[in-house]
Amino acid sequence: MMPVIEVVWRHLLVGAREGHRRWPSVTALAGEMDIPVSTAHRSLEHPTEIGAVSVGTLDGLQVLDPARLLVLFAAHRRVSRDILSRFRVAVPAGEVERLATSSEAVLGGFGAVVVHLHGVNPIADYSTVLFYGDPCLPDLPAAPGGEGTEVLVAEPDRLLTSYGRVTPFCQAYADLFSVPGWQAARFVAELDMQRVAASDEPLLLV
Repeated sequence: MMPVIEVVWRHLLVGAREGHRRWPSVTALAGEMDIPVSTAHRSLEHPTEIGAVSVGTLDGLQVLDPARLLVLFAAHRRVSRDILSRFRVAVPAGEVERLATSSEAVLGGFGAVVVHLHGVNPIADYSTVLFYGDPCLPDLPAAPGGEGTEVLVAEPDRLLTSYGRVTPFCQAYADLFSVPGWQAARFVAELDMQRVAASDEPLLLV
């Protein structure tokens, strides 16, 4: 399960994406997320140290640099720790994503990026599908080792479903940053180039 510290960073990044960068206090943020105030303070130590976040008595909590916070999130993320099961099926990745029937499962990784890009994948084909929670797939033909589509099922945190049926863009980016292989590297590199080319806010946060 994603550590609480990363859950807090994700929440701040999602807020920044929606134009909400300020909270009256760390206590207010903790109440909004239903976590201990001490946990919220601890989660903000590193972002504050690098200037991504500021915390003050008068100004409250502010996200100053979402792009820097995103980099911190991606560097810290280790999705492999959350994997509950993995298996391979002889079905294309897009079809596996379409066949998932659980209303509780959240699509992550490559598929989440494609959804955030309005269903268009101009980057690269991929053969790994990441779900948070049981996707309730039908019986699918198994694929020999190293072939077909790899399906990863990870343990979701309790706040993840509040963001919808796919992970927030910032989490999809961070998850792919922590996944080995040329496909993930291609996605991360392309999204980085688009982020740098953006004239205002980073692509991943708008």
